[in-house]
Amino acid sequence: MTEATQVRLLKIAMILGVTLLICGHIVLAVTFASDTIGHRGFILGAAMSAIGVVLSLPTKIYLTILLMDYTERTDKRFTRSADGQARASSTEFKD
Repeated sequence: MTEATQVRLLKIAMILGVTLLICGHIVLAVTFASDTIGHRGFILGAAMSAIGVVLSLPTKIYLTILLMDYTERTDKRFTRSADGQARASSTEFKD
Protein backbone atom coordinates (compact mmCIF):
# COMPACT_ATOMS: atom_id res chain seq x y z
CA MET A 1 0.00 0.00 0.00
CA THR A 2 1.49 3.32 -1.01
CA GLU A 3 1.67 6.39 1.18
CA ALA A 4 -0.86 8.20 -1.01
CA THR A 5 -3.37 5.37 -0.53
CA GLN A 6 -2.85 5.44 3.23
CA VAL A 7 -3.40 9.18 3.34
CA ARG A 8 -6.54 8.80 1.22
CA LEU A 9 -7.90 6.15 3.61
CA LEU A 10 -7.13 8.39 6.60
CA LYS A 11 -9.01 11.26 4.96
CA ILE A 12 -12.02 9.06 4.24
CA ALA A 13 -12.06 7.79 7.84
CA MET A 14 -11.78 11.35 9.16
CA ILE A 15 -14.63 12.66 7.02
CA LEU A 16 -16.84 9.67 7.84
CA GLY A 17 -16.05 9.99 11.55
CA VAL A 18 -16.84 13.70 11.74
CA THR A 19 -20.03 13.15 9.73
CA LEU A 20 -21.17 10.36 12.05
CA LEU A 21 -20.32 12.48 15.08
CA ILE A 22 -22.43 15.38 13.80
CA CYS A 23 -25.31 13.09 12.78
CA GLY A 24 -25.21 11.36 16.17
CA HIS A 25 -25.40 14.72 17.91
CA ILE A 26 -28.37 15.73 15.76
CA VAL A 27 -30.15 12.44 16.50
CA LEU A 28 -29.54 12.91 20.25
CA ALA A 29 -30.81 16.49 20.11
CA VAL A 30 -33.97 15.48 18.24
CA THR A 31 -34.54 12.49 20.54
CA PHE A 32 -34.09 14.64 23.63
CA ALA A 33 -36.55 17.22 22.31
CA SER A 34 -39.31 14.74 21.49
CA ASP A 35 -40.33 11.46 23.06
CA THR A 36 -41.67 9.90 19.87
CA ILE A 37 -38.46 7.99 19.11
CA GLY A 38 -37.94 6.69 22.63
CA HIS A 39 -34.94 4.83 23.96
CA ARG A 40 -33.94 3.55 20.52
CA GLY A 41 -33.14 7.12 19.48
CA PHE A 42 -30.76 7.52 22.40
CA ILE A 43 -29.07 4.23 21.55
CA LEU A 44 -28.80 5.16 17.86
CA GLY A 45 -27.43 8.63 18.61
CA ALA A 46 -24.93 7.33 21.14
CA ALA A 47 -23.76 4.58 18.79
CA MET A 48 -23.31 7.03 15.91
CA SER A 49 -21.38 9.41 18.16
CA ALA A 50 -19.16 6.63 19.50
CA ILE A 51 -18.34 5.27 16.05
CA GLY A 52 -17.71 8.83 14.86
CA VAL A 53 -15.23 9.44 17.67
CA VAL A 54 -13.40 6.19 16.89
CA LEU A 55 -13.24 6.99 13.17
CA SER A 56 -12.05 10.54 13.80
CA LEU A 57 -8.97 9.29 15.68
CA PRO A 58 -6.89 9.06 12.48
CA THR A 59 -6.93 12.86 12.33
CA LYS A 60 -4.01 12.83 14.77
CA ILE A 61 -2.08 10.45 12.53
CA TYR A 62 -2.83 12.53 9.44
CA LEU A 63 -1.85 15.78 11.14
CA THR A 64 1.38 14.17 12.36
CA ILE A 65 2.20 13.09 8.81
CA LEU A 66 1.53 16.63 7.56
CA LEU A 67 3.73 18.09 10.30
CA MET A 68 6.54 15.67 9.49
CA ASP A 69 6.36 16.55 5.79
CA TYR A 70 6.37 20.26 6.56
CA THR A 71 9.33 19.91 8.91
CA GLU A 72 11.26 17.86 6.37
CA ARG A 73 10.69 20.48 3.67
CA THR A 74 11.53 23.52 5.79
CA ASP A 75 14.29 22.30 8.12
CA LYS A 76 17.42 21.33 6.21
CA ARG A 77 18.82 19.40 9.19
CA PHE A 78 15.77 17.16 9.61
CA THR A 79 15.56 14.09 7.40
CA ARG A 80 13.14 11.24 7.72
CA SER A 81 14.11 8.95 4.87
CA ALA A 82 17.27 6.89 4.49
CA ASP A 83 18.12 8.74 1.28
CA GLY A 84 17.75 12.04 3.06
CA GLN A 85 20.01 10.88 5.86
CA ALA A 86 22.63 9.80 3.34
CA ARG A 87 22.45 13.22 1.70
CA ALA A 88 22.66 14.97 5.07
CA SER A 89 25.88 13.17 5.98
CA SER A 90 27.56 14.67 2.94
CA THR A 91 26.37 18.25 3.50
CA GLU A 92 27.55 21.06 5.73
CA PHE A 93 24.84 20.41 8.34
CA LYS A 94 26.68 17.43 9.71
CA ASP A 95 26.98 17.53 13.52
